[in-house]
Amino acid sequence: MLRPPCSRFWFLSLLFLASATRPLPAQGGAERLFVDSLFHDLARAHTTEQLPRAERCGGREATVARLCEGLRLTRVAEFSGQGDDAIKAEALLRRAVDDRPKWATAWYGLGVARLELARAKVLAKEGPLQVVGLSFEAGAGNALVRALELDSTLSGAAEALALAPIPREGASQLGARARALRRLRYSLPLSPSARFAMARIEREAGNVDTAIVYLHEAMAQGADTGLVDLELARDLHLAGRPAEGRAALIAGAVATGSPLAAMRYREELAWVATPEELHAWDSLPLPQRSTWLDVFWASRDVREGREPGERLIEHYRRVELAMSNFRIAIPQKGRQRLRSTAIAGDLMDLNGGGSVVGSGNNGSSRVSASESAQSAVTASQDSYAATLGADVPFRQFGIGQDVLDDRGVIWIRHGKPDREQGTIGGTAKAVWMYDRPGEAPLVLFFAEVDFDGTSGASVLIPTPIGSDGQALEQLCGQINGMCDRLQPGNTVGVAGNGRFGAGRSGALTTGRVPAPNLVADDRGRGTENIVRAVTTDAYPRKFTAPLDPVVQVYGLERSSGGAPRLVVAFAIPGGKLNYATPPEAGGRAVYPIHVKLISVDRTTGERRELDTLRQFAAAKPLVEGEWLTGMLSVPAATYGASLLLTQDDGRGALARLATVRVPGALPQLDISSVVLGREGTGVRWNSGATVVALNPLNAYQTGATAELYYQLSGLVPGTEYDTRLEFFSTLEDSKPPKLSLGFKTTATQPRAEIGRSVALGKLPPGSYRLRVTVRGGGTAASESATLVVRKP
Repeated sequence: MLRPPCSRFWFLSLLFLASATRPLPAQGGAERLFVDSLFHDLARAHTTEQLPRAERCGGREATVARLCEGLRLTRVAEFSGQGDDAIKAEALLRRAVDDRPKWATAWYGLGVARLELARAKVLAKEGPLQVVGLSFEAGAGNALVRALELDSTLSGAAEALALAPIPREGASQLGARARALRRLRYSLPLSPSARFAMARIEREAGNVDTAIVYLHEAMAQGADTGLVDLELARDLHLAGRPAEGRAALIAGAVATGSPLAAMRYREELAWVATPEELHAWDSLPLPQRSTWLDVFWASRDVREGREPGERLIEHYRRVELAMSNFRIAIPQKGRQRLRSTAIAGDLMDLNGGGSVVGSGNNGSSRVSASESAQSAVTASQDSYAATLGADVPFRQFGIGQDVLDDRGVIWIRHGKPDREQGTIGGTAKAVWMYDRPGEAPLVLFFAEVDFDGTSGASVLIPTPIGSDGQALEQLCGQINGMCDRLQPGNTVGVAGNGRFGAGRSGALTTGRVPAPNLVADDRGRGTENIVRAVTTDAYPRKFTAPLDPVVQVYGLERSSGGAPRLVVAFAIPGGKLNYATPPEAGGRAVYPIHVKLISVDRTTGERRELDTLRQFAAAKPLVEGEWLTGMLSVPAATYGASLLLTQDDGRGALARLATVRVPGALPQLDISSVVLGREGTGVRWNSGATVVALNPLNAYQTGATAELYYQLSGLVPGTEYDTRLEFFSTLEDSKPPKLSLGFKTTATQPRAEIGRSVALGKLPPGSYRLRVTVRGGGTAASESATLVVRKP
């Protein structure tokens, strides 16, 4: 997930070897020869046992001895990973720098020792070129820059400077680093990895065009193609070159043979993918990854009714904002130390199909998101409280990365919230709300985890219940809808208007607690929202007013053959539409509607569009209860499609159309989508042999007749087939059908179009599922459709 290219500092052997034969300014000949020899021996060692012993540094002038032992202990720290070894090394090298401030090797050693201290997450302290409060990564950069100022041939220091992690202070500490590396760009034989890392430095410093140049240089020198293409994708989008960025991302997907490139591509995908999509990616052979990734992003454009590439552009825009605003910036304590404990596992158990991961004192436990999370709540809360204190909010969402806090994770998946509110004073808490047309709003709560007042509300929690009354009032009392699930009458100690935490006309009584049933219910709902948030993503279109269409989708074939068709019938409430009465319309009301049907093929990524402006005319303006209907047809997609309906004033709607299978896809008996039409709607589709009446509303008055149509394929001529029509109440789907009809036919051709008029007089008002089952020749096929029967 956009990590630095080298998260450990095992490259010291390369750096020492690269420095071994370089001049060492301000040192005498004997000293220079000794340090050269020491670098050589340190570079050859692959284990602690192979390192020179401490006696190697004895019998030397004091500063040389400190330099020697400091470099040796730095290498020991690299092998051991122990902070104590790095602390000793840094102390010795700091004294060497104080004694001989013009020794480039002393500054170089100090810089590398500080990198080891950063890796061991030792708290930074003041030292040469490191003021109070500056991170060790930043202090290391300053020391390495100084080494290169004293000796521009010290290639080891240049490699270390390039490969060092970006400090938590960000761009403010990168200017000198970038300038030093630019000066040495052509004079030193920098490795492809160093040039790759230099590009990252330039991007973070705000020089994205330079970063792109460095990435191309790294590629030309043999850097990992997958890694370079992934970085290029981000940088090219940042530079306003999205077409090139997308091309780099897709091309690099097949170059993920190296473990590191494979890991980085998966991490990039994990920002937005569902658990199922990640599982599919993991199982893909390398040659198929580019096509799969192309389809992945193309399908999201189609799903949101967006232009090609628009969703990926938005993704990288969100990434840049999240990296600027929600990057974890306190490495020595709090969240990153917590990550190494056994509190939570992978991001929402990404291989577990949407489970919620918690961890108790005895290990991990998983519960389905649809079940009560109470057992996991208790165990995880106990473990979390034991780690950070009893007042810590329950932490249900497992940390799967250590780059961004939870707000950043949600920001990349869902963007800027439509509404947000936070607390003032005390432990920070916040609530974000996303409006989702056609589904329940997504409401998410965050709480501060480090308790030092600097990190903000950074951790997802399922409920704010347990906070003091003032915090709840600040979260829920200012914006309607934020905490509506906290119902009145279910709390203990509520004053004012009775809403828990949402009282505009009164205040909550401090120190009182909500009823236990409210706590359990709210925590369960909050957990479901967290699961929904971290396993989905969205970039919804915004409209000035919703059109609320009803859409029916059918997968059908033309009688003459050719590509299967996706037939879409829609109905829009007339009262929601804007109209005009131009003179040329002769007094009629004209409704201009921009209709766009977009589909994508999941096997090829091919995108198809039907984009048209239609002028619907009515004798008089439509009123409530009247509908404007239409139909369109395009080649069927094997992945999905969306129907976008808009008007010039910004009102509109997006209908996502599920994958529709068409007849003929199977070699045996097969049935198409079932059409329930109605005469008089004015909406028809011509198969080439049959005119099919459609009914976009799928609604009928009591006693009406439905025009049933479907297609069969895989028939064996001369074979008798039995057809059964069964109408089940959707409220009682497991019970026997309310109406059952049947008939027999003998096939004359391998394919047939079936049309029947079905009287619905025996069905009382309600919602129904029609199941059509065809049996014959030892095979069977079935398909369903829904309808509504209403009172006249």
